[in-house]
Amino acid sequence: MKKRKRRRKTKTGSSWLLAATFVILIAAAPGAAQKPGAGGTALIAVSVFREPGFSVPGATIQLQPEQATSRGKVRVMKGTANSRGEYVFRVPTTAARYTVIASAKGLKSQQKAVSIEGEQRVDVTFTLEPESKQ
Repeated sequence: MKKRKRRRKTKTGSSWLLAATFVILIAAAPGAAQKPGAGGTALIAVSVFREPGFSVPGATIQLQPEQATSRGKVRVMKGTANSRGEYVFRVPTTAARYTVIASAKGLKSQQKAVSIEGEQRVDVTFTLEPESKQ
């Protein structure tokens, strides 16, 4: 019967791998070494409600830029609210103004203006009223 030699495992390889992973994660962190308007995104989070505070799933939400940016013409974006009446637009971080329009069947449309400057989140809340029946 022969005895097998046991090899000792060294931790230097795994420590190096852990350190390299940590450096990569730090470098890839949101906002790490980024200038405002340099490729990041800003969020425009929209919530749509109706009286007395119920969400409006399926509401149509539209985002219109007020003017063209230095990158050229910006397109109108549309979305549909989820089951909680929420939708989020991702927009460039360059300073810009947008008009947010919320509408739903049987409810009056509303619009609000928002401004974006850098990486930020802007929350917009609508409470839509019923259309009058005439």
